[in-house]
Amino acid sequence: MTSALFRFGTYNLLNLERPTTTTLKQRYDLIIRNIRRAYQGRTGILGVQELLGDTKADARRLIRMIAHDTDMRCEAIPTRRNKAIPAIASQAVGASAQRFHVGLLWTPDIEPIPDTLRAYEGGSDFWHGLVSTTFHAGGPVPTRWCSYHADPFRPERRLWEAHRVLSVFQDTDIPGGVAADWNGLSADRRPSGEYYDPEPYLEQNHRKLRYQVTFDPEDPDAPKLANRGAGEFLRRDPGGLRDTAAVLDVPWQWSCGHWVDSKGRPDDFGRRRIDTLRVTADIAATTRTHVTHYGPDAEAASDHLMVTADFALHELEVMAA
Repeated sequence: MTSALFRFGTYNLLNLERPTTTTLKQRYDLIIRNIRRAYQGRTGILGVQELLGDTKADARRLIRMIAHDTDMRCEAIPTRRNKAIPAIASQAVGASAQRFHVGLLWTPDIEPIPDTLRAYEGGSDFWHGLVSTTFHAGGPVPTRWCSYHADPFRPERRLWEAHRVLSVFQDTDIPGGVAADWNGLSADRRPSGEYYDPEPYLEQNHRKLRYQVTFDPEDPDAPKLANRGAGEFLRRDPGGLRDTAAVLDVPWQWSCGHWVDSKGRPDDFGRRRIDTLRVTADIAATTRTHVTHYGPDAEAASDHLMVTADFALHELEVMAA
């Protein structure tokens, strides 16, 4: 192994497609540079969201390209098959001709376990999708790692999907975690008992709020409080998944909200934190760092920032004993 610690990260790539123009190539190169910088000399896995392609074959070509350019790997053997394929899951076909995909990348010094790659596709399970693979990844026991992208429009669907996310770790003793754009605020709390993420919507007044807040039908003037139903379900014990930022109680840092679109419009929601890592209790106990990677390159590459956490997975054997 190249590092005593194992790194797990999440990165929403903002509609990333195979670069066919100079502008697309420049942004693609920024993303590659950001990934290489974060994982150079490290052992780890990165969950990515918003791989864009008209078909699953397009997405497979794209994630292979990213893996090649970052010196990472992306292929594992799924259940009931004997040939490795890229670790992606795809959004169901909708009104749009394009589809969104999520994926996993990992450093060459760890191995995916055959027959463990599983894609939970959009449609029946999710609006976007979730991909999961189990690895021998820097520790004495197998660990399971996932990439997921939550529904951006429906708080009630995010809660419904949270049940399915958590089911990946039910009926199993395999530890692990989920890298995701959760499209909603965490409900994890600081040691003081207050929410780790403060309320960002109290003074806002725009139409997109309906996708993020809980309205009081009896009081139209009630404070615009974030809907945290999915986060509350995910964090609850026994069997919940911990937000690594809250586990370490690190200083709060936004993960999105800096982007100005092609028409010069800023993000309606402003700066907030909807990209983070959720891990099982045993993994949480080995957490050493939680970092949001910001700076000019990061902010120019995507409307979301990469978030990583480092874990001492070798401690899992001691805990299991």
